[in-house]
Amino acid sequence: MTKIALILQGGGALGAFEFGVVAKLVEMGFEPTAVAGVSIGAINAAAIAGARGGDIIDSLGAVWDAITLPQLPLIPPSQQANLSLLGNPNFWLSRTDYLNMFHWNSLCTTAPMLQTLATHLDFDQLNRPEHIRLAVTATDLHNGGLTTFSNYLADEAHTRAGKHQATRTVLTPAHVVASGSLPPGFPATGIEGRQYWDGGLFSNTPIDALLNLLNPDEIANLPIYVVDLFPTDDQPAPANLVEVTTRASALQYENRFWAEYGGDAGLSGFVDMLDQLDGMAKGTDMANNTAFAWLMRLRAMKNLHVIASAPAVNGGDHDFSKYGVQDRFAAGQEAVIKHFEQPDRLPAALREAA
Repeated sequence: MTKIALILQGGGALGAFEFGVVAKLVEMGFEPTAVAGVSIGAINAAAIAGARGGDIIDSLGAVWDAITLPQLPLIPPSQQANLSLLGNPNFWLSRTDYLNMFHWNSLCTTAPMLQTLATHLDFDQLNRPEHIRLAVTATDLHNGGLTTFSNYLADEAHTRAGKHQATRTVLTPAHVVASGSLPPGFPATGIEGRQYWDGGLFSNTPIDALLNLLNPDEIANLPIYVVDLFPTDDQPAPANLVEVTTRASALQYENRFWAEYGGDAGLSGFVDMLDQLDGMAKGTDMANNTAFAWLMRLRAMKNLHVIASAPAVNGGDHDFSKYGVQDRFAAGQEAVIKHFEQPDRLPAALREAA
């Protein structure tokens, strides 16, 4: 098995694409050793780390079977995409306390997902970092910052930067649901006296959370696979309000790390600069500086590999129909096959095995 790390974005029902990607990677002989997820990506990440008996594909399948709506007779499969707006019994339910409507702060309850996670996942195993290191992110309503909840933090982890905080804790279903508590549909999730919304509101690609999980010997060569649910390149202008809403969501949740690092030099130029700094710092006081240590941790980004979906279809983020989930699962599998059509993208150990 070839060890890898995973970064899983949020995107509602688009997370079935992540299911397909991870299932294909596991089938090919890849073994997730560190996983960071947000929103539906946090649910998928929890299913990976909390897989009963270590069967990742079966665990993801059980969770997705639970939250996929059954196909209704007489209605064409392609016309069932919006049925989840009425509720998803194992994920969320619409509120019915109409007499209290003027005091609502959400449209639904996420209590069913708490039960789904507790039923299908092994949380004792999920909290064992020697099995799989896991991190999920959520947005703190009280300060607007990002909080990472994880079962492990590396020695040089970035635990606090202004409003950004990383905490090692015993993860529960509430931490996973907090990561996906997207308003106004879902209520904030309370954890230890604080309220949290969806982590994707702050950042939908939790790279920092993943970097905090990596041990020093993994910085140089552990492959990191980012599943991109919101590619936005080469897209036409939206032609109607539905397309406007879909594109606005894609822009809000797209990957931004390419722009954040390296400028015109790009990510490879940024990493080359870090390597040069590392050489210059050896034997100096700078090498023992905690800020410098975190900067050096960013060298792991040279190991990033992006597996991107097709642009999200209108309403695809809430399409939990059997037809929609199966279609995106298949697309995820196909994306992995396409990604590795270039032989240099396959790790040496797997190239030799092939």
